[in-house]
Amino acid sequence: MKVPKGFAVIVMILAAVIVLASLSLAQEKRKIKLSDYRIQLAEWQQREAEAKTQIAQLQKDIDSLKTEIAKVEGQIQEQWAGTYAMLGTEETGVNEFAGCLTDLENQVEGLNALSPEELFDRRAEIDSIEQKLNEVKATKIALLSEMQDRIATIEGKLTTLKARMPEAVYDTYTVVKGDYLWKISKKPDIYNDPLQWMKIYTYNRDQIKNPDLIYPEQVFKIVRKLGPNEYMVVKGDFLRKIAENPEVFGDPTKWTKLYEANKQVITDKNLIYPYQILVIPRD
Repeated sequence: MKVPKGFAVIVMILAAVIVLASLSLAQEKRKIKLSDYRIQLAEWQQREAEAKTQIAQLQKDIDSLKTEIAKVEGQIQEQWAGTYAMLGTEETGVNEFAGCLTDLENQVEGLNALSPEELFDRRAEIDSIEQKLNEVKATKIALLSEMQDRIATIEGKLTTLKARMPEAVYDTYTVVKGDYLWKISKKPDIYNDPLQWMKIYTYNRDQIKNPDLIYPEQVFKIVRKLGPNEYMVVKGDFLRKIAENPEVFGDPTKWTKLYEANKQVITDKNLIYPYQILVIPRD
């Protein structure tokens, strides 16, 4: 069948119209997308400008705060300089003082791990710590509130430590029928020496009024290590000589104090015996 020429022309015209319409629509869509992009770009640029403005303001605020901080730090330094001058020291002196307190506290903490008997053996070390603490307390730097708090803490720990330390170290022995002081002292687990019966008598003066009379069920202290306020008489001793001992009074004229404190076991002030344990009055 032969297509008329006129119809073919019409078809070609329609096709051309469709193609042109498609191209026009694509261009229009492209225009719309470009317009949206330009709007969004403008928004981003505005947000960026606002952010830069905010950053600039924040930087000003930071710089202002830094200035204020530097000013306050300067005032603090001035105050500390005045404090150091009043205390007669410098920052290094305060730091050294704090280090000394740290050392003392560490020593107390280390001793706290010991048993009561071990503490007794190291009582000289405890006395040394206490003496050193009293020395630092007497300095002007100790007036600082921080140092006062630390000193109070160390004193508390030291008090607790000393409370655990016994005044003396001793065992106990329960009297049985047929016992007498000489016999008890001779026992291998007591002193293994009958001549040391005087130790038992004088150390238990609260229970033994007459050394020739002891009774079953009495419990005696068998001293192993004397306390700081006790003294055991040795051969050649006399009250004046004992009083002169630096660890007792360091003054021979104070022998009368020894005598008065021990009249219960000293019947004659001119006659004392080895192994007698005397009380040293410290008042």
